[in-house]
Amino acid sequence: MKKGLGVAILLISTCFVYAGGFRISLQGVRQAAMAHTSAHVKDASVMFYNPAGISFIPEKISASAGIFGVSTKSMYQNSKTLYSAETDNKLGTPFYAAFSYGLKDNVCLGLSVTTPFGNSIDWGKDWEGQDLVQDIQLKSFFIQPTVAYKFNKWISAGVGYIYATGSINLNRSISNISFSDGSPATLELNSNANGHGFNAGVYIRPTDKLDVSIAYRSKVKMKVKDGDANFNLPNGVVDSSGSGTFQTKNDSFDATLPLSSELTLGVSYRVSPKWLLSSDINYAGWESYKSLDINFGHAKIGNDSNDNTLSKTKKDFKNSFIYRIGTEYLITDKLAGRLGYYYDTSPVKDEHWSPETPSTNNHTFTAGLGYQLKKEFSIDLTGGFITGEERNITNDNAGFYGQVKSRGVFIGLGVSYNK
Repeated sequence: MKKGLGVAILLISTCFVYAGGFRISLQGVRQAAMAHTSAHVKDASVMFYNPAGISFIPEKISASAGIFGVSTKSMYQNSKTLYSAETDNKLGTPFYAAFSYGLKDNVCLGLSVTTPFGNSIDWGKDWEGQDLVQDIQLKSFFIQPTVAYKFNKWISAGVGYIYATGSINLNRSISNISFSDGSPATLELNSNANGHGFNAGVYIRPTDKLDVSIAYRSKVKMKVKDGDANFNLPNGVVDSSGSGTFQTKNDSFDATLPLSSELTLGVSYRVSPKWLLSSDINYAGWESYKSLDINFGHAKIGNDSNDNTLSKTKKDFKNSFIYRIGTEYLITDKLAGRLGYYYDTSPVKDEHWSPETPSTNNHTFTAGLGYQLKKEFSIDLTGGFITGEERNITNDNAGFYGQVKSRGVFIGLGVSYNK
């Protein structure tokens, strides 16, 4: 029981950390084409990047929505045995929707729904690390009502309340326990999580050519209550009296995961009426994520008389930065071309790398087009290529030593309405 639950505890903790390695910036198609830079305003999607930005939308009503397709792959090779494996991930489909309304000349209200954390990883059933993870799916949704106040024609402030909700599904094997046919025992984890936070910002336009965005998104503590841990075990190892290897096939667990705070400074400059340059520096405060504590509801370790198992798993994340630069050029009065590049540093240290968080430092190249269909309607297209730097990993606790690489592509389609 001790070994089985010990690995389960490690698994639960690492599956939640998955969010740390896979922060998704795809919250606006136009922004994505310009490397997700923030200091430019076209429609209500700016609300996610800086809630103050909606007060600079010229029209009274603004609505925008979009969806992306994201394909990622991670590759691992063991430096001691030369064993190699790669993921076969499902297509991710993050989306966003936002609406803003100018209540008065200087007051604007808004509401957005975004998916800033989430992805899926599938290493397969029989790979070397199957006892840590076979596959995992993480979904999250941020719902943000917003209010912005414009002090004068060049500066505004805004704040949004964040309600975060999401779900996790994870499968892994317990290969030291087998059924009569030789297949390993397995564990499936399912849980929902909820949290709260806020998004605040100041948007400044001192001249017609220059925009400055300063935004802060608070840490969000995602809390899991009564998550399900379901063991698929041979009957011979289950004994509720305490004499068996496992005392239960099903259990509940509680946990809290802090999603990082973020501080972003963005600057855009209109070189000419047709040409816009934009850049961002994004700082994520992952250093506060020291450990993840897990409380089981009923499980015991062996004949331990304690009703619960408490686990503290060291994470020791580091703060990370993202550097972004993007541009937009008006090819015609209705057609805009966009390009971008950003460098995203990983918060996961080499000694804490795990296959549930196959995180690398990433270089991403983006491009896109925007077309004004009518006066009120526009459509945006974007695509991007992500390539991760090869990193050497030395996770003694999980037994992973070697090299890992990653890559990915995404495409996006968005529409907006301003009137």
